[in-house]
Amino acid sequence: MAGDRSRTSSKRKGSDHSTDQQKGALAKKRKTSNEDENFSNGSVFCQLLGKCGLTLKNSKKFNTLNVDQAIFQRNLQMALKCPEVVDEFVEGFLEFIEDQTRFHYSLLPTSSTSDCDLARNGGQDCVIRLMLGVDILQPKLMNALLEKLAEFMEDEDHSIFDHGEKVNIPRLLMCQFRWLDNIVHGKEVTDKMLEMIGIVSLDIQREIITCLPEVVEDSEHGEIAKALRELLLQNNQLTVPVLDALSNLTLTPDLLSEVRGSLLLTLASVKMEDLPVVIKFLFESVNNQDTVEIVKEIRTNLDFNSSFNPKITSTPFTANGGKRGSESEIESARGSELLTLDAIKSGIHFQKNVAEAWIKVIDGVKQPGDHKVIDIFVLLILHTTNRKKAVVSLFRNKIRAGGFTEVLVKAAFKAHSQVMRDYFPSFLSLAEILLRSPEPAVMYFACVMYKQAFTAFDSFFQQEIVGNLVTHIGIGFEGEIDSSLDILAELVDTHLSMMAPFAIFVKGVLDYLDNLSVIQIRKLYSMLSMLAFRNSSEGGLIQDDLHILIRKQLSSNIPKYKRMGVIGAIMIIRSITCKRTNPASLQLESVPLTDDLYKQVISLLQLVKTSSSRMPEVASLFMDELAAIIHGGHIDSKIEAWISDNVITDFQDDYVVDIEEVPDKCKFVVPFEMKYSLDDDVEGSIAINIIPLVERSIQDRKKQQPQRNENGRSPDPVCLSSHFRLLRICEEMQQGDLANIDALLGCPLLLPSPETFEKITSLSHREKEIVCSALFTGLNWFKEIINAFASQDDLEMKGKVIKRVQNITELQDLLEKCLAATPNFKPQPANFDFCECPAPTLQTANVVSKNKKKGKKTGKKKKADKENSPEEESDDNSKNASVLSKTMADTQVDDGTEQSDQAVVSFSKYRPFLREFDISVFTILHTGTVMDKALDTDLNTKATTELLIQPRQLEFLLEDLTSKLNHILISSTSTRRSFFKTRVAKNIGFSRLEQHCPKTIVLKTIKLLPALCNHLEGASGFFQTMIAENDGVMDGPGSNKPEAILMGSCFHLLLQCLLSLFSWNGFLMTENKPLLKEALGVLVARIKTFTASQIGLKELVRTSYQYIANFASTVPNLTTSVTLLRVLLTLGDKVVTDDLHSKIATISEEFLKREWIGTDGEREKGAKYNENLQFVLRTYLSYSEDSLSCVETIVTKGITELLEMDKNGSSDLYPTLTKHSFSVFYRIMFNELIGCLKIITPVKQSDTREMKLDCLLRWNQTVRILHILVNLIKAFDGRMNLGTALKCGRQFLDIFLRQGMPLLDSLFRSHREDIQSLLKNLQLSTRALHHMCGHSKILRDLALTNQVPFLKKSLETFVYRVKVMLTVNKCLEAFWLGNLKNRDLKGEEIMSQTSVVEEEKEDESDEEESVPDEESDVEMDNQSEAGSDETKGDSDNESCSQMF
Repeated sequence: MAGDRSRTSSKRKGSDHSTDQQKGALAKKRKTSNEDENFSNGSVFCQLLGKCGLTLKNSKKFNTLNVDQAIFQRNLQMALKCPEVVDEFVEGFLEFIEDQTRFHYSLLPTSSTSDCDLARNGGQDCVIRLMLGVDILQPKLMNALLEKLAEFMEDEDHSIFDHGEKVNIPRLLMCQFRWLDNIVHGKEVTDKMLEMIGIVSLDIQREIITCLPEVVEDSEHGEIAKALRELLLQNNQLTVPVLDALSNLTLTPDLLSEVRGSLLLTLASVKMEDLPVVIKFLFESVNNQDTVEIVKEIRTNLDFNSSFNPKITSTPFTANGGKRGSESEIESARGSELLTLDAIKSGIHFQKNVAEAWIKVIDGVKQPGDHKVIDIFVLLILHTTNRKKAVVSLFRNKIRAGGFTEVLVKAAFKAHSQVMRDYFPSFLSLAEILLRSPEPAVMYFACVMYKQAFTAFDSFFQQEIVGNLVTHIGIGFEGEIDSSLDILAELVDTHLSMMAPFAIFVKGVLDYLDNLSVIQIRKLYSMLSMLAFRNSSEGGLIQDDLHILIRKQLSSNIPKYKRMGVIGAIMIIRSITCKRTNPASLQLESVPLTDDLYKQVISLLQLVKTSSSRMPEVASLFMDELAAIIHGGHIDSKIEAWISDNVITDFQDDYVVDIEEVPDKCKFVVPFEMKYSLDDDVEGSIAINIIPLVERSIQDRKKQQPQRNENGRSPDPVCLSSHFRLLRICEEMQQGDLANIDALLGCPLLLPSPETFEKITSLSHREKEIVCSALFTGLNWFKEIINAFASQDDLEMKGKVIKRVQNITELQDLLEKCLAATPNFKPQPANFDFCECPAPTLQTANVVSKNKKKGKKTGKKKKADKENSPEEESDDNSKNASVLSKTMADTQVDDGTEQSDQAVVSFSKYRPFLREFDISVFTILHTGTVMDKALDTDLNTKATTELLIQPRQLEFLLEDLTSKLNHILISSTSTRRSFFKTRVAKNIGFSRLEQHCPKTIVLKTIKLLPALCNHLEGASGFFQTMIAENDGVMDGPGSNKPEAILMGSCFHLLLQCLLSLFSWNGFLMTENKPLLKEALGVLVARIKTFTASQIGLKELVRTSYQYIANFASTVPNLTTSVTLLRVLLTLGDKVVTDDLHSKIATISEEFLKREWIGTDGEREKGAKYNENLQFVLRTYLSYSEDSLSCVETIVTKGITELLEMDKNGSSDLYPTLTKHSFSVFYRIMFNELIGCLKIITPVKQSDTREMKLDCLLRWNQTVRILHILVNLIKAFDGRMNLGTALKCGRQFLDIFLRQGMPLLDSLFRSHREDIQSLLKNLQLSTRALHHMCGHSKILRDLALTNQVPFLKKSLETFVYRVKVMLTVNKCLEAFWLGNLKNRDLKGEEIMSQTSVVEEEKEDESDEEESVPDEESDVEMDNQSEAGSDETKGDSDNESCSQMF
């Protein structure tokens, strides 16, 4: 056993010995491998690093550190005390980093060894950063490393990769330079870095520039900024790193301003992707003084319209690759665009001055064509802030001025829909507000916004838009409803497939039917029928609902709902039978109806005919609606044939009688006879049976039981015109002409006999009612006859049409007489675009004979007249027509008549009871002389009669044409719409007109232009002849005759037609420019021959301008002259030309220098005259080259002459300046003075001396004018003048303090006497303003006293501001300060203060009781008396205690 144990023990010892041998061999092997990994070449560099505790690695491994990095740097600093050792050390380091892998790992963090207990953590700074922390080594090492950068060019062959990614060694290297604890030689390092920027590649340049702020010392920031500014000008590829560096430098304000200036110079060449950084830098570094200028430069150079054009490159693209590259560039540009707007948004949100500057710059763009898409984007950004009201106001002003147009909105959506989508809430909110505007131009712009947004956005936003429009309809404001329905109707018409998913939303509008007018219901049913019957995929959802609703409405006994059913049924018929688009040819072609659809349409027509037969008004509406869709070509030929066979065949039996079968006159209350026959052949003639039908109709309405004729029908005169219109249109569509019914043009009418009109006042009420109804029916018959035959080319037809126009004017004269005798008469409607027929109104005017005194009162109006007073005029033209008709009535009164109450009839109030003219009727204006041939009684000879459009008929046609153009053509000068719901809808009488788009109306009007020009030249020639007969006197004998008044009315209406045409906002669209050129070409052709290809738009406008300006010398009244000026201004807005402005000023001045005589032979006056005069004066001052000099001329010469005249006198230089019109002149001149102050350029430090002196002269001139205007209050102390002086005087002082005082500060030392003189003159004005404050409080006028506190504040601010200027310039002894006593306008002291709020004593003067009133309230003198300081101090204390 013992032997076994010994053997076991020996074996164990042997195994332990072998194990030790193996361990030793492994340790030796590991030591050998570690030595191979370490880098050592025996250089000083390696030895010193090893002694200091750093082990360099040879392979791709991190260098190790066995001590803390601070200990290592201390050891290395001690080891490098000798300069020679430093050089050898750097050489060894450069040799070490020759290998890029070693260089790379020397830029990566070092790892601490496991046996190092003192290290701060497992990873410490990299080798290079550790060495850069050694002061003695840093300069040479930095220099060597920077020079090493030149070796790293853009060469892919020598690049190294780590984990598959390319290593950017220069970036790693420059990171080691950042935030060092100490820079030994900062200046040298900075110079070296700047030197290397010019040597290395572009990417390394960016790295160096970005690193600069973290390397350079604070004292070097200025020099670095200058160097970077030079780089910015030289290479725009370095824009982003340079701006990043500059934003991290501390710069002086002057240097920062220079940098901004350099950046603005390069703004035009900056790449799109760099713009966000540029704009962000500009906004972050801007100051209050330069904000507006910088924003203006940014807006000028920021053009998003051209930012998406793909750049041309020399790299060839494949078919697919090229396409992808182009799309990627576009997406990149869009991303840059969004970032740019984000930079603008950031500046607006965080800097108040930037937001205000943007508003000011956009508001300052005066030329409409200078606006850009960026303006809309910025306003949308501003709308997201708390400046919503300012943005909406600016939008409205720009739309009115024609700056924001449909073209601009389309451009914004065309290529920038993503931007608009990001600001959709603001966009929708803005569109909502604009849609509620009462101005048609603003409302139209909102419609464009909605339509463009719907087509550009996806379904989510489309649903929001449709829902928003439906909400507008539910609000109930008529303007919003109209505009919202128009938008939806156009979207359905042009984008049916896109609107189809939202049909259920549109159907929801049916809940508001009771709040809609007939016109609006027609639009709604038109949309719903298109969505239901033209959209096969989703239309079935609402077809059944429509059928059920319409049948319910047709079965109702209430006329309102029955009208709705008729309109809905006709719209369904139109949609079912409408011509469809052939997908192959993309053209409209007739698609035959299937038998099922045909039966469906016929049954619906029969239902409508049956249900409307007992209500004449509903039956007329049915026939008018049928005629409209047939005339528009929207119905199948088989349906037309059915209508001809079943609807209009009974016209002749109901309304036409043979002459031989005229009813017995004895059976009727009112005697009648055949009148207005144009046919000579009596045999076989026919007549329109009016009087018998009217009497029977009135009798039936009273009995409420219609009498039926032998055919079982009860014809009503209400249906006469509608029935004939349907007959005529069917005849035209089926036969191509009107040969079968041309006998109706010349046939007579059975109307009351002439004796009836002579004794109209003695007739009974029933007889008067029959007479008036018969005249209305005859008038409407003539209108429909003219509608039918006006476009015929046959000369005989034209002659008869002209006679029918004359017959209309004759009937109107008779009707005026009858209506005046029947004040409570309500005619039967002739237009059916309303649910309840509005009641006409009748005004009572007192016609005073010339022998009576004009000042006598005529008594109060009757109560009935008050109740029937009109709520609102339909438009301006109807007002003018009313005035003209009243004027005509006045001129027809004999001189010897006594004072009497006579009713004045305005036919604008009777529009619902008169048929509408078609736009084609106005081709009559082209008609020249037409010969009317007739046989004499012996049938032997022929006599000829010339037929011309007489002034009375011309006026009648022009009034209608003007009202139509004003209604359909929207312009920035259109009348505001009322927020209140009026009884008479504005569209009544324009339903046929609205079936045409504005562009079609413009085309037809342009074709009328030669005729309008002929008549315009004729009217001008009439007055030119009259002036020549009166030896050049404008208002000589004959100017007040009825013929002259009539021609003056035609003159005004012709100019109004031109104004409506050229003011159309559609001319701003690029696609409508040819139309504008065509219209201008017609005017140009009147004075010279040209070819369209030889003349441009600018020359066309210039020549047209001259043509219209030629009529200025013959305008008969101020109203016409204002219209002529508006035409000239409208033409001048088409192009930018300065010479046209001077011509407008000259013409306006001529109008101001004319004495305008009214129709009564007296000088014109009154509110309307003052309004026109205000426009002429404002135009004259606005377009003069030097408006200040013009104002000075008026106040120094014109008003001086006026002061010398009596009460009824006028200025010799300006006859329009009278004591009645002084308030107009005073207000306009004061406002123009304030406007001129605002455009005086504020002084800058960079301005030259000459520029400052020019500004000083300008301020001297304004102060002189202010002094005169303020002192005029003593002679003209009216309430309006006082209010103007208080308000504008405060504005003058505020602008003077803001812009004028800095100029005086800069020039005080060199022009002390001139400035003192200016201030003394200004103090005279402030004295007068102070007296006005006291006078206003005595008057106790709230409107005046509200202005007093603000004015007093400005007066006191002015005093202290002058004191500051004198103190700064060490001239305080020239300033005396005292208490100013309260005085009235006459200079008398206000003794009692008991009834007046205690006056705030002004600290403006050194005034004693013995000092005259003319002395200055703040005396400035070079030699002040002793003790002035004491007085000054006392008054200061008293002033402050009372003011505050």
